[in-house]
Amino acid sequence: MREYRIAFFTADWNYELVESTLHGLKRFVDEHENVHLCIFDCFGKDVDNARNRSEYAVFDLADLNRFDGLLIQGNQLVLRQVRESIVRRVAESGIPAVTIDCALEGCVLVGIDNERAQREMTEHVIRRHGARRLVYLTGILDNGCPEGLQRRDGFMQACRENGIAPEDIEIIRCTWRTSDGAKVARRWLSEGRALPDAFICANDEMALGMIGAFEETGCHIPDSVIVTGFDNLTSAELSSPRLSTVHRDYGGLNYAAMEVLLGLIDGTERRREISYDHALICSESCGCGENARPGYIRDKYFRQTQFLKNFYIQQDEMAGRLFEASDLLELMDIVENNHSIFGCDNVYLCVNDYYFDNYDKRQWSHGSEFFGKNMILAPCGRAGIGEDEARVVRFPTSSLLPGDMLRKNRFLMFYPLHYNTYSIGYLVMDGISEAAKLNLHESIFNFLDIAIENVRKKGLLRQLNSVLDDLYVHDALTGLYNRFGYERFGQETFNRFMRQDGEARILFIDMDDMKSINDRFGHELGDAAIRAAAECLRGAGGAEDFVMRYGGDEFLAIQPGSSGDAEGAIQSAVARRNAQGDLPFEIALSVGVIHARDGETRTLDELVQAADTRMYERKKRRKAARG
Repeated sequence: MREYRIAFFTADWNYELVESTLHGLKRFVDEHENVHLCIFDCFGKDVDNARNRSEYAVFDLADLNRFDGLLIQGNQLVLRQVRESIVRRVAESGIPAVTIDCALEGCVLVGIDNERAQREMTEHVIRRHGARRLVYLTGILDNGCPEGLQRRDGFMQACRENGIAPEDIEIIRCTWRTSDGAKVARRWLSEGRALPDAFICANDEMALGMIGAFEETGCHIPDSVIVTGFDNLTSAELSSPRLSTVHRDYGGLNYAAMEVLLGLIDGTERRREISYDHALICSESCGCGENARPGYIRDKYFRQTQFLKNFYIQQDEMAGRLFEASDLLELMDIVENNHSIFGCDNVYLCVNDYYFDNYDKRQWSHGSEFFGKNMILAPCGRAGIGEDEARVVRFPTSSLLPGDMLRKNRFLMFYPLHYNTYSIGYLVMDGISEAAKLNLHESIFNFLDIAIENVRKKGLLRQLNSVLDDLYVHDALTGLYNRFGYERFGQETFNRFMRQDGEARILFIDMDDMKSINDRFGHELGDAAIRAAAECLRGAGGAEDFVMRYGGDEFLAIQPGSSGDAEGAIQSAVARRNAQGDLPFEIALSVGVIHARDGETRTLDELVQAADTRMYERKKRRKAARG
């Protein structure tokens, strides 16, 4: 049996409609064992800014050349440039494509007849309820998506065909939002204008906003004015009064679109445009008697209340743990242990490798709004990577998931993760979260984005503190420990050598003729001489030695007692350094050595002083011998 790999592009601009769509697609996949569906979803809005570009970038994850067909929820992709980009990619890939409720070049259109549906609702209000003075609230008309224009044209056609005078018609341009309807209602009342017979709204959200604003002021619907919507959201059925609206079965519509797409792939489908049925819901808000089913409302309320209670308990538990996470690996574990909040069996958290590897975003080498070439995967759920495999897996972003995980999962949903304008990665789910329908899905992802970014900033702060701490205990000129380093690590190193070997050596070193070097060659070459001496001391000792710049041209070393001829090693290192001939003078060091053994009663400071004294005694004897 042939297998089909299908990609689906959508955006959670209207949560209820998308949730209904997803269930229709899930039903299709469950009933067709040879279909593999990857859903690329986001929370992009209708404003072209960097944040929304980071959302819509999820569509770039899909290499269309790796899919057999593409399904597009065209009417949900409200940015023109997003749709235009998809059209270009469809043309370049040459794969069959179906678009829902919004015509796109090169794609077969499946959808309802918006113009006819709005005309029928308007005719119902005119003919059945005698409305003659009508106000229409539009959706967005100028973004290239035809739904808004088609519904407005349907309203105008019904007015013309039913003899509504132009002076009795008012059209108010809106943007689909609930707040639009509320603003129109409040402004109308504040201006003291006579109410029309009906407000016809291009969608349910504006109608519900309008009803709420009118009811707040004692202006009851439909006694004072008729209000209608479009889409038949769950909130439309639960509203009081029950909203009159146009029903379109999004689940059934997308199921049918999948059938059309498979027909295009097989070469059995020849139609370029397929219409899907709609239905009028004539209810209380227009004056018809039909209302919501009481049993349905009670059941809906009970289930939603229980879900919300459990959801907020889970969210609170996960929140505390996420914000306590010290690094990304710990955060990934927390997501895995709390994956049930996403409402599916498995969740896969994929982080850009550059984000995972380097907390300092100034070091990222490309535009941070977009995904990197490779991802880091942490499994979050029961079917993650095996226990014997690496804790995290690095894989090419173009593969979407590593190994054969993509083939094993026939229904996957991809959501972008980003903080403000830069990409974090993406999260993959193998099921549909009930939180999506209750407008909670986006809040989970926003919360996760903030938690991951919080971990990045904590990691960056640790790195910066480590750098500052290193600068605090090290000498800037030589890189050796300084006095603060001696206070922090000197005694600790001495005690460790005494425990391990039963003895330790204290070496006090002084540069010979340093004043002469500065006077003859200047302080810049004087600094070079000090750096060269430090290089000799590092090369002469062991990896565990404590070596510091004690003063201007004085040094201190603490070594294990079993480390051989310490002074001989230093003088050999000096000879090698002088042999390089890159300085106009030779380095000379005087060394004083003190051995501390079991039973030593002197403190480390006293031993250092003794080594200093011995060094100066040797230097004095050497000068006397030369003189």
